[in-house]
Amino acid sequence: MAFSRQRPVPGLPLRRRDALRLLAAAPLLAADSPATLAALRARSPGAAGGPPGAHPVVDGGPTIPTAMAGWGSSTMAAMAAELESLAAGHGWAYLDGGAGGQTAEQILARLGSRPARMDAGLVPSRGAVLLTTGSMSARAPAAFDAWGTLAGIPGRLAKDPGRQPGYLFLRTLPGPAREVPDGTPFIPATETAARIGIGHLNIGKNNLTRGHPGTHDPARIVEWTGEAHDWLASSGTRVLVWGHFPNTGTPRSSPVRKGILQVNEELQARYGSRYLDLHGLVAGDEIWELAGVHPTAEDRREQKLGNKPPGLSHDRAHLSRAGRRAVRIAVEHRLAELGWFRAAQPPLRATALPRWPSPRWPSPRQPS
Repeated sequence: MAFSRQRPVPGLPLRRRDALRLLAAAPLLAADSPATLAALRARSPGAAGGPPGAHPVVDGGPTIPTAMAGWGSSTMAAMAAELESLAAGHGWAYLDGGAGGQTAEQILARLGSRPARMDAGLVPSRGAVLLTTGSMSARAPAAFDAWGTLAGIPGRLAKDPGRQPGYLFLRTLPGPAREVPDGTPFIPATETAARIGIGHLNIGKNNLTRGHPGTHDPARIVEWTGEAHDWLASSGTRVLVWGHFPNTGTPRSSPVRKGILQVNEELQARYGSRYLDLHGLVAGDEIWELAGVHPTAEDRREQKLGNKPPGLSHDRAHLSRAGRRAVRIAVEHRLAELGWFRAAQPPLRATALPRWPSPRWPSPRQPS
């Protein structure tokens, strides 16, 4: 069971019909609605109908996580099926917080650790209103779609793919018109569902590749990732922070590589065993065994640069199915190693997974 996949916002010709559909569906689709939370709890170990043999543990003692959630852009979105399968093996629901193309600003606004603060406006008594915000650019190419509340009014904040003049807020039920003071936060409905169980964070890759509007500062990405980690952890969520990998074909001297390495090093130093070295995995030798793929000479050349190899690639920026499968094995191994659960099923591999090193890749040469 997965929730909260991003969908394009209907265009103007469909807006009235879409509004009627949203009004009817909102109570069920909001991720912290009673129906959804009941579904999350029903999938947790120990609940009625839960599978036998699932015994999640935290810090050596039993607990009852009700869900696993992943937050990020396309890397996390592509991992949804693997993580959902992993969660289901332990009787948990999976909350899919991955959305391809989104920036850190948009992801964290959906999560709730860094809410979008809206500029002053007026929410009408019914229907939608176009609002602006300095918290996340509406020029970002990705669609945005989140349920929540604005100035106490339940509704949906969304935008279509591509450059837009702002974000549409569509209230779910009619009521008195209300002024929105400058800086009012949009509080996402996923806030409650996200802060339970185990959370995965993979934030800021699209910012670091510099192809999207938003911050390009690696230090800011580290800061925001830390805030998201602490925000989730404050409710008891166990958080695994993922690093980033340079895309296939990234030049050695690229400033993108320099930013990714800076973020990875700082996150690894901060979180230790609660950091998943995705770069070290993707650019290391052990991934070929985990993926069941034989590397080519070109794969080895890309890995020597510290890049994602083409033999594990769906395209330049994304992992293939075999690559995602290898990441899932690494995630499961790390969660078990941390003691965050015991496997309800036999191990995926008969032998212990090797530990891959965390290499220090050659520093990018500064352009002359």
